[in-house]
Amino acid sequence: MAEAAAGVKRVAAAPVDKGALRLAMGGVFISGLGPLLVRDSPVDAAATAFWRLVIALPAALWLARREAPLPPKARGLAILAGLLLAADLVLWNRAIVTTTILEATLLVMIYPLLVALGGFLIWRERITRWLGIGGALAFAGLVIMTLETTLGPVSGQSSVSGNLYAVAAALFYSGCMLITGRLCRAYPILAVTAWSFVGAALGSLPAALLEENFIATDLYGWAYLALYGVLTLVGYLLINRSLGKLPTALVAVLGYGQPVIATALAVPLLGEVPALGDLAGAFVVVAGLVLATRPAKAASA
Repeated sequence: MAEAAAGVKRVAAAPVDKGALRLAMGGVFISGLGPLLVRDSPVDAAATAFWRLVIALPAALWLARREAPLPPKARGLAILAGLLLAADLVLWNRAIVTTTILEATLLVMIYPLLVALGGFLIWRERITRWLGIGGALAFAGLVIMTLETTLGPVSGQSSVSGNLYAVAAALFYSGCMLITGRLCRAYPILAVTAWSFVGAALGSLPAALLEENFIATDLYGWAYLALYGVLTLVGYLLINRSLGKLPTALVAVLGYGQPVIATALAVPLLGEVPALGDLAGAFVVVAGLVLATRPAKAASA
């Protein structure tokens, strides 16, 4: 992984790339559709994760066909990242139904902090002042939004096991991001994405098979899953391309924009009007993301 280590040093030393920031925000926008699409999916939650990945996988492999094949070690790491992603998806869905939405959301969103700490402790990736301040402010905005509840009324009863599911999901996703970010700086991004999808599909299958509604029963259901698969592929390609040029911690912090996007899209798609607390929290999140990306503006001035 000598190439990856060199890539980390280049990303840490270079000014933040505005084009890569746009790619990351595009990926975050598509990810913001996730809560809305899972809610109306024709199959259960883990099955939805499995089918969206399986449907996206052939297209990912086809796109990667002309790129240099990954070395065995890199391929194994990409599959491992996919397995971690699968664990995150399954555990997050489990947390939502076993504890309160407020606790599950706040606990799983500690992953940017874990990514930043992991990158610093493992690879000495520097955390800039503005990234730290912006990330903290964005998390505060998320707290405000969650207190009002992002997508509906607070439900469920607080559960220690449910909270542990959410923390575990954050840990697994942090590991996925750290591995993927390192790979994307050294190897072809399409190949990294394709092999991570292999791991994610395999990892989510056992949980999906245990659910009652595993297979869509009509053409509409399969069309719905196919659309979700396309969006999944596009979203992860955008995120992974940005990981090749941006610090992993910055891409992780940008993930705080997902609840804001989900709240905004719920208005025209579901007719759910956000409360004043949601709007105030969203404003704070956006302000935090602006501060987190400030080095890019300063570098380009």
